[in-house]
Parts: sequence; C-alpha cells; structure tokens
Amino acid sequence: MENLIKRLEKEAGLTQEQAIKAIITIKDFMDKENMKVDWGKFVKDKYEDLTQMLKDIPNKVNEKAQPYTEKISEAIDSAVSKARKSAHDISQKAAEFFEEKKH
Repeated sequence: MENLIKRLEKEAGLTQEQAIKAIITIKDFMDKENMKVDWGKFVKDKYEDLTQMLKDIPNKVNEKAQPYTEKISEAIDSAVSKARKSAHDISQKAAEFFEEKKH
C-alpha cells in the first residue's frame, strides 16, 4: 500500500493525503459496482493504517496552519492597538480644539 501511495505521489503528482483519498475513492467505487477484489490481499492488511493516516490529516493541517494563525492574530492585535491609539489621539485633539474655542 505504501508503495502505491508513493507511486501516486511521484507519478501523478498527488500529495500523500490526495493519494490516500484516491485509493479510498477507487475502493468505494469498486465495492459499489460489485467488482470482486480481495482488498485484504490488495492492501496487505494495511487498511487500518490507511484509516489512521486519514485521521491524522486534520492534525497535520492544524500544525501547518498554526504559524499563520499566530501571525494573523499578531497582525489583528497590532491593528487594534493602532486603532485605539488613533482614536485616543483624535479625541485628544478634539478636546484641545474645543478647549481653545472656549477661550
């Protein structure tokens, strides 16, 4: 099974996750079309490994997204801080302007 995944990655240009999903899609199609395949022999009893690999995909995506999430959070915090400072500066200038008008 691992050899087939590697081959799909190399020859078809798929990621590991895409290769796994392609194999599962083909298996489901063949099962629904009543095509008789000894899947245990085909995947050499590694279907459970394949299932586990699929379960790990969301964790891998989260790991890859984490640095971007942190950068976005920092950018938002910075923008909020700048907006607060600008609002404070504007209110300060408005107060000074009205104070000058009184005199």
